[in-house]
Amino acid sequence: MKFMIVCMALILASGCESKHDLATTVIKANSMVCGSCAKNVQKAVARVEGVKEVNVDIKTKTVQVSFLPAKTDVGMIESAITGAGYDANERKRDKEAYEKLDACCKIDG
Repeated sequence: MKFMIVCMALILASGCESKHDLATTVIKANSMVCGSCAKNVQKAVARVEGVKEVNVDIKTKTVQVSFLPAKTDVGMIESAITGAGYDANERKRDKEAYEKLDACCKIDG
């Protein structure tokens, strides 16, 4: 019985994440132009498995992300942003996703 309790405690403890397990990155998203863009990017990044916190700053056109490196990486986060129709660092936006954005979210719109 003690063995089972110890095993359960170890299993539960291994699933716990601390702030020390997190990595943080800042991604430049120069194609964001409005508050709707910021919301779209925030939602797209928040859906990435392993992302714990997303802060989008439309004024600086940056996305600060805290994530678990064991579950995701910067490339996957950039892919979520480009998949939503926005540029991310050196990666260009997905053209089909961009065409589906509201007119206010288009750089040339």
